[in-house]
Amino acid sequence: MPRWAQVLRYLAPPVGAACGVTVALTFGNRTAPLWLTWAVLAVAATTAAGLVCGYGLGRWQDLSKLCTIPAAWPVIWPVMALALVSLALMNVPLLLPPPHVTVSGGKGTGLGSGLVGMFAIVAAIPVATVMIGMWRAVGGEAPLGPKDAPFATKGAQLDALLELRRLLQRLLAAVGSVVALVAFTYSTWWLLERSLHTQFGSRPPQFVLIFGAFGSTLVGLVYGPAWSALQRRGRLLRDTMFPLCEADQGPQIVSLAADRQTLEQMLGLNRGFLADLQSGLVILAPLLAGAVAAFLPHQ
Repeated sequence: MPRWAQVLRYLAPPVGAACGVTVALTFGNRTAPLWLTWAVLAVAATTAAGLVCGYGLGRWQDLSKLCTIPAAWPVIWPVMALALVSLALMNVPLLLPPPHVTVSGGKGTGLGSGLVGMFAIVAAIPVATVMIGMWRAVGGEAPLGPKDAPFATKGAQLDALLELRRLLQRLLAAVGSVVALVAFTYSTWWLLERSLHTQFGSRPPQFVLIFGAFGSTLVGLVYGPAWSALQRRGRLLRDTMFPLCEADQGPQIVSLAADRQTLEQMLGLNRGFLADLQSGLVILAPLLAGAVAAFLPHQ
């Protein structure tokens, strides 16, 4: 791992914590009843984002041991483009004109939680890079394994695919936890602004669902290509190891079909994309957080 990556890996968590503390302390009304709750969530979200940033940096080396990563530019530019578009789009709902209602607490602002979300997007870039790198490496026809020692045997390829799937699931859980915390932060921010009777807090409760849906969509956009590439390579290995088209005897066909089904279960080939996303309950947490803020009673 390059020296700059090692330094960033250890600096990201304290930088994230400092970012959350700064956002919380710069809030104009720290005597509000919900300020402490929102501040704790903001610090937790940015700290978790820093931890995930360091985790993603470390996983790039693991990926390079399991497959040959192509040139850097085809991996980096989709991640950077998605990050820039996300940073722009996430603040669109905050800039929408509020409802024309009479308020006593002033205009209010979503800038505090906006900064938390923007930091989370930037911190998730290493994880997204590993996922896109996995898609580029596994999606082609190149054999699994590092360039100087590709995995030639079918057993080695199966082992690599299992390790890649486990790596992808761990990355999904890590980034999903950050998305959940950010969504909880936005929900609490809306409740805080509403308790202060500001224009931002006067938006309808369902408004906060936008942020949970946006975060879950981003996770799906990055996770989907890598998941599809692993599914494709898994099916190719299954068909190579247990080709049904060459069998003509009933007992042999049944035996091959059973072996194919066992391998499909090992590689997760019998699971759909949404099922894999929903298997990590943390992915559903952003929408649940929005629902909590939307339907709990408030003043």
